[in-house]
Amino acid sequence: MRYLRDRRIRIALTHALAITRRSPQDLTALVVCGGVGGEGTYLKNLGCRSVTVTDFSQHALEICRERDPRLETRLEDAEHHDLPDESFDIVLVQDGLHELRRPTIGLTEMLRLSRVITIVIEPYDGIVGRLFGTRWEAHGGVINYVFRWNRRLVRDVVRSFLRAPAVATRVIRLWDHNVIVRRVAQLAGRGEAGVMVARAIYFTLDTVFAGFGNMMVAIIVKGERAGAASHAR
Repeated sequence: MRYLRDRRIRIALTHALAITRRSPQDLTALVVCGGVGGEGTYLKNLGCRSVTVTDFSQHALEICRERDPRLETRLEDAEHHDLPDESFDIVLVQDGLHELRRPTIGLTEMLRLSRVITIVIEPYDGIVGRLFGTRWEAHGGVINYVFRWNRRLVRDVVRSFLRAPAVATRVIRLWDHNVIVRRVAQLAGRGEAGVMVARAIYFTLDTVFAGFGNMMVAIIVKGERAGAASHAR
């Protein structure tokens, strides 16, 4: 499960750091909808100077602090953080915006808080997602609509909010069927053997059938004008 969670972040950061020519040690990071802090721990292990995890669940943040005291936590609404503009070098969300009632506002709030890099890892609105993806999901008795993105929607939201071109708005499609892949991988046994099987499956899907992936990794890199426009709003 850790591999399935971290592979998408690794792909996103590889592209983001190549575009910006920054190293993790230079970055302060914010994880939105961060829950118990798995993504935050990944960023901290990578070497980020500081990592803050926000979530609307106090209980999740308590677990986050217990499992990794290196992480800072804040109880925040993903659609409106009580934080200044451009507070962090990098702002990341993974599988969180689609649970909001206003996912596009969640994205613009991330753009407001980001000084340089915004990373959004969410379901992609493609044929595979429409045919086989979950439309409604239940968590703790709450039912959420699974909001799906595509390239045009991401770029339109970014341009509309920033009112200036970003240095880069890159949208990558990946495959992500963690339940099925986990079941197949476990046939090879637990531990490294199962992870190797999962890697092989995803490598094949992402290489041969890349145009049909059901998951989106979006990387938005602000320029000076874009950052100034965001700050002005």
